[in-house]
Amino acid sequence: MVSTRVVVLVSLVASTAIAIAKFVAYLLTGNVSMLSQTYYSLADVANQGLLLLGFRLSEEGASRKHPFGRGKEQYFFAFVVTVLLFGIAGFASVREGYAALEAGGGAADVNVTINYVVLGVALLFESYALYTSYGGMQTEREAKGFGSMFETFRRSKDPSLLTAATENFVAVVGVGVAILGIYLTDRTGAVVYDAAASIVIGLLLMGLALALAWESRSLIVGEGVTRRERIAIVDAIRAVEDVEELLDLRTMHLGPESVLVACDVRFRPDLETTELERTVDAVEDAIREQVPEADRIYVEAESV
Repeated sequence: MVSTRVVVLVSLVASTAIAIAKFVAYLLTGNVSMLSQTYYSLADVANQGLLLLGFRLSEEGASRKHPFGRGKEQYFFAFVVTVLLFGIAGFASVREGYAALEAGGGAADVNVTINYVVLGVALLFESYALYTSYGGMQTEREAKGFGSMFETFRRSKDPSLLTAATENFVAVVGVGVAILGIYLTDRTGAVVYDAAASIVIGLLLMGLALALAWESRSLIVGEGVTRRERIAIVDAIRAVEDVEELLDLRTMHLGPESVLVACDVRFRPDLETTELERTVDAVEDAIREQVPEADRIYVEAESV
C-alpha cells in the first residue's frame, strides 16, 4: 500500500534534484522552455514542502481551540499550493514565452545537448514519481470502491494525494512539450517553437491550479460523504433493531481520514434507558462499519 506521505516525499526528492539541473541547463542555453520548466520544478518543491507541513499540523489532534482536530490543515495547504504556487508559476511561464515571441529573431547558436540530458533524466524521475502517485490513487480507488481514476479524482477526499498525482502527470506532459519545443527550435532556428512550449507549459500549470483549487474549495467549506456512502449509512441505521425512523443525517469531512456524522433517530418509545443506550451504540457501530473514517458520531435520540 502506497501512503500519501510516501507519494509526497518521492515527489519532493525528485523535484529538488530536477529543479537544480533545469536551471543550470537554462543558464547554459537560454531556452525559455527550460526556464518555465525550472519555474514548475521550484513550484513543485515548495508544493511538497507545504503539503508535508499540512501533514504535520493535521496530526496535532484535538485541543480547546480546535475541538475537532486540525485535519482540514491539509485542505488549506493544498488550496494555497494550487492557487499561489502553480498559478504564479504558470503565469510566469506564459509571460516568459510571450516575451520571447515578442522579441522574435532566431535561436542562439548553442549546443542544446545538455537540455536533452537534463530533460531526459527529469522524465525518468517524473515518470517514477507518477508511477508512485498512481499506486496511491489506485489504493484510494480500491479502498473507496470508485469505478475509475477520473471518479477517484472527483470524489477523493485526500487533496494531498490528488495534488501530487495530478502535478506528476502534468510534469511528464510538460517535459515532453519542452523537449519538442527545444528540438524544433534547434532544427529550424525559429524561437517560436521554444516560446510556444513555454506558453503551453504555463497553461498546463494554470489549468492544474484551477482544477485542484476547485476540488479543495469544496472540502474546505465542509463537504459530506459520497452519495454511495450516505446511502449505505442510511440503510445501516434503518436496519438496526428498535430504530423506527431516521429523521435527519448530516456528514462532513474533517480530514482525509476523519468524518463527522450527526443523525437524528426515532427509536421505539417503550425502550428502557439501558436498552436505548445499547441501541445508540448499535447505531454508531453500524455507521463505522459502513464508513470506517467516521470518528465523530453524534446520535440524537427521539423516542416520541
